[in-house]
Amino acid sequence: MDAETIKDFLVSLGFAVDDAGAKKFDAVIAGVTANVFKMAAVVEGAALTVTAFTAKIASGLDNLYWASQRTGASVAGIKALGYAASQTGSNAEAAQSSLESLSRFMRNNPGAEGFLNRLGVQTRDAKGNMKDMASVFSGVGDKLKSMPYYRANQYAQMLGIDENTLMAMRRGMTGFTAEYSAMSKAIGFNADRAAAGSNRFMTSLRDFGAMAGMARDKIGANLAGGLAGSVDNLRKQFLDNFPKIEDVITRGVKGLLWLADVIGRVVYRLMQAGSDIMEWWGKLDKGTKELIATFGALMIAWKLLNTAFMMSPIGRITALGLAFIGLYEDYKTWKEGGKSLIDWKAWEPQVKQGLALIDSISKAIKELGRVIDDFQKNHKWAADFIQKGTLPGEDSVKDSGLRFRRWLKDKTGFAINLDDDPGQDDGPVQHAQSVRRPRASESGSKLLNLLEPTLNKLEGLYQLPAGLLKSVAITESAGNPLAQSGAGAKGLFQFMDPTARDMGLSGNDVFDPVKSAQAAAKYLSQLMKMNGGDLEKTLASYNWGVGNVQKYGMGLMPQETRNYVPKVLSNMPGIQTVSQETNIHIHGVSDPNRAGMEVADRQTGVNSRLAQQVSRGPR
Repeated sequence: MDAETIKDFLVSLGFAVDDAGAKKFDAVIAGVTANVFKMAAVVEGAALTVTAFTAKIASGLDNLYWASQRTGASVAGIKALGYAASQTGSNAEAAQSSLESLSRFMRNNPGAEGFLNRLGVQTRDAKGNMKDMASVFSGVGDKLKSMPYYRANQYAQMLGIDENTLMAMRRGMTGFTAEYSAMSKAIGFNADRAAAGSNRFMTSLRDFGAMAGMARDKIGANLAGGLAGSVDNLRKQFLDNFPKIEDVITRGVKGLLWLADVIGRVVYRLMQAGSDIMEWWGKLDKGTKELIATFGALMIAWKLLNTAFMMSPIGRITALGLAFIGLYEDYKTWKEGGKSLIDWKAWEPQVKQGLALIDSISKAIKELGRVIDDFQKNHKWAADFIQKGTLPGEDSVKDSGLRFRRWLKDKTGFAINLDDDPGQDDGPVQHAQSVRRPRASESGSKLLNLLEPTLNKLEGLYQLPAGLLKSVAITESAGNPLAQSGAGAKGLFQFMDPTARDMGLSGNDVFDPVKSAQAAAKYLSQLMKMNGGDLEKTLASYNWGVGNVQKYGMGLMPQETRNYVPKVLSNMPGIQTVSQETNIHIHGVSDPNRAGMEVADRQTGVNSRLAQQVSRGPR
């Protein structure tokens, strides 16, 4: 019903309507009609949103309904297992997948029920009926929890339970399933009834979708039949008028080519003109150039001031910069005794303070540059000495050696005594520091104790010293399988990404304690072979890199690696502490290179004997 119909109805009732009233009436009706349409659109949008939300929720419950049908577990049981898994380090998807695998094992193996009964899992109730599969799954978890990990893992693989879910079971899922059931009861949520209702809704929705698809196909087929004649007519007209169409296309292409040629010639002429202008500018004298530049600047300034440029951000920044330049020029004029626009006497202290601040910042930057340059030079002459045996500005190897030894002692605390070094005595020249034995965190200690049978098995398999894997894990991560360092090392054994990939770890495998331990055992075994069975070199290679150990030797290890080796050894069986002081004296040697090699060889011998003692244990 529109405005005219309502107006005619009112007139028929005897109401008098003048022009002003009619216009006002029409405006009111039009406004009300527009608001009604808007409200209808909002209601329609809300209805679509509610429908989409309902479909999303119903789809998830429908999937649980069919999972319940496949597994023989109630929907409430599946939801409770998913909640418990998410609270114990796994997730609902993994728990449901493990439940499906257990149910498949029960369906496809005639002796499966007897196997579970022998395992101690009750599969039937007092009346002899099959229990809810979720309850059977919880019973399996309780049994696996009480077994050693390696045996529980074997049973879990047989039953199709993934390792993350197994670890969640061993942490204890039963309490969380009871907690979920209590929450459902308090809220009044019946998961099985909701799943059944969602299944009916999704069935109806799929029926509607199938019907809509049929209608779409039918309409499309009818349109295709009707449009076939139109397409044929279009093809016939195209063939009949092809010469004209070809002529139009050809003319268009030729026009584009002509336009491109014209633009190319214009660009070339502009470049040629620019070259001529540059050549002309180069022939002018300095005074003429300054006059032209000044005139051009005035013209540009006049143009800018008469446009909207000054209102733009770039214009404002430009104006601010010009203002500062103008103020500085006026200040300099005042300082030189000229006539300035501003009396700078009252502002002189603040101006001097600002200039002093700028000067101090400039000096600080220069000093920083000098320090960086000095640092680079120091490292350069140190590197030159190591490679060539002499330093810039030194005439002999002996003078270079004295300077290098002083620098080495100042920077690292590592001193070398030579017989021909004046002012030096024959006191001890190198002191290895005592190191504190690393400790695992409380949670790390529990994890490593749980993994100890696996670690012992891997050490036997790869012929590694007893306790090596556990000690490396304590030193690297304190037993935290999720540890990450600032340098990018990850996991229980702190693998860098390239090494992890080389050892067969992909994705998040580096955070899996068992897989990470397998990779560490494999890697340490390779390092032992590369280093001829030398345990200390193996540990140094693990920390510093096998390339560095083979290239520089044990005598030039960084302090971190010198501390790392005894830290690992301190937690191996039979070793209480590792604390060593090494005194190395060099006599009758004047060549610094030879002296360095002698120190390295002697230190390597000392460290090798210590490693052998550690690997044998106390006598």
